[in-house]
Amino acid sequence: MSILIDHCDVLDPTAPRSTRANQSILIVGARIQAIGAPDEVALITPPDALRVDGRHMLAAPGLISAHTHSAENFLRGYAERMPLEPWLVWMIGQCGEYTARDHYLAAMMSSIEMLLSGCTGLIDHYWHSGPWNREVLDAGMLAYRDIGIRATVAPLYDDSDFVVATAAKLGFDISQSRYSLRQSPDPAIRHGVLLNNLAIFDDWMGAWHGQANGRLQTFLGPAAGQLLTADCLHRSLDQARKHGAGIQMHCLETRVQDYCIRQTHGCTQIEWMDKEGLLGPDVTLPHSVWIRSEADLDRLARSGAVPVHNPAANLKLGSGLMPMREMIDHGVTVALGVDGACSNDNQNMFETVKLAALIHNLKSHDPKTWISAREAFEAGSMGGAAAMLHKGQLGELKPGQLADVVLLDTRSPTLSPMNDAYEMLAYCEVGGSVTHVIVNGEVVVKDGILTTIDVAAIAQEYRERVDAFPFRHEPPPELARDMDAIWAFWRNVMQRVDRGE
Repeated sequence: MSILIDHCDVLDPTAPRSTRANQSILIVGARIQAIGAPDEVALITPPDALRVDGRHMLAAPGLISAHTHSAENFLRGYAERMPLEPWLVWMIGQCGEYTARDHYLAAMMSSIEMLLSGCTGLIDHYWHSGPWNREVLDAGMLAYRDIGIRATVAPLYDDSDFVVATAAKLGFDISQSRYSLRQSPDPAIRHGVLLNNLAIFDDWMGAWHGQANGRLQTFLGPAAGQLLTADCLHRSLDQARKHGAGIQMHCLETRVQDYCIRQTHGCTQIEWMDKEGLLGPDVTLPHSVWIRSEADLDRLARSGAVPVHNPAANLKLGSGLMPMREMIDHGVTVALGVDGACSNDNQNMFETVKLAALIHNLKSHDPKTWISAREAFEAGSMGGAAAMLHKGQLGELKPGQLADVVLLDTRSPTLSPMNDAYEMLAYCEVGGSVTHVIVNGEVVVKDGILTTIDVAAIAQEYRERVDAFPFRHEPPPELARDMDAIWAFWRNVMQRVDRGE
């Protein structure tokens, strides 16, 4: 299939006001073949090409959310004024066990919101509250296949819990709470579960990785530094690399996590991973908030690992502020993510770009250190491409790049008048100006309407399902007990880190 976008403006950092005016874009198959003057591009355009009138449109690379949890879509707008550790106890205690169809619907609704607001790709750190099986794993892939978004799915799992162990050392028993009952206290049983999970994932990866003409990918999603042994991470990386894939794992989202990891390993998580040979460009590290030392920043830069900034979730849960400027200055590639809809609470990447461009202004009185609009936008496009292992193949509008293209109406209230394009996109746009979305050379949104699925039918089924979940009903009495236990531990650790431990 060929697509010609005729007489559009193109986002270009080298052009005045970051806009190259009156251009045509020719897409052949899944890639951009040419960008240039309309008369010149017309000469090489196949006669049967689908033509899109680009007048009054700005063409930009699609944004990429490099970290989300699709399953949280059912829980949006339902938890506030909790830091991560109590929030996790509440969510684990109230989400219930999803069916495969629940996962399909949640992934669909996440994708609908993303595509209509100009996000063309995502990494789904895909959690399931019950035992892993192929039906559940396939459900997310089927949703992303059907709707047409570019998706990388990384199932979440663990094999240890340094938080529970650290709490016990401090005199707090959270071993029977909803925080820890997801796994056996017996290391041999946990190891057996890990091996079984990896076998299921291996079969699933072999079936799905690279499907839909390369639009779908499978990663592995070892949960977080405080929940994993080195053995688990080595096995995960080896298996991912066998499939030409990567891994995604939460990294130092909170001070409690940082404290527990340092108490366990005697060093920071980044130093521990570096010593173990567990960092690389195929490792994405959502949050990466509590990375502070020059040595750790150098380790990240040297390894090529990709931290993922999730500003909305980190603000809502009070987790802290990723050192984005310091990372960029050290040569680290930073990506952006919306995170799950229970901690954000939407899936709008334009909002994420704006937050990334603004919240760091509070860290320094020197405006030269603030994040620019272009840096924020490119973290949400080129940074996301690196996280998806598509560096140099995605995230820019250039010949040879994968054709994930968004057209925005420059006559919309939010983009009028069209001044500097990067600043307009980062500070003004919320997704409402999006008219067309092309993913992997296929039109999935035309004139603001999804062309691939029946949105109304999916949304209706999704709404009908939600009352079956526990969080819509009175919580069980034991949840209050579990919340009290985790709050007491959380306050104790926060006092300790405030004292400098």
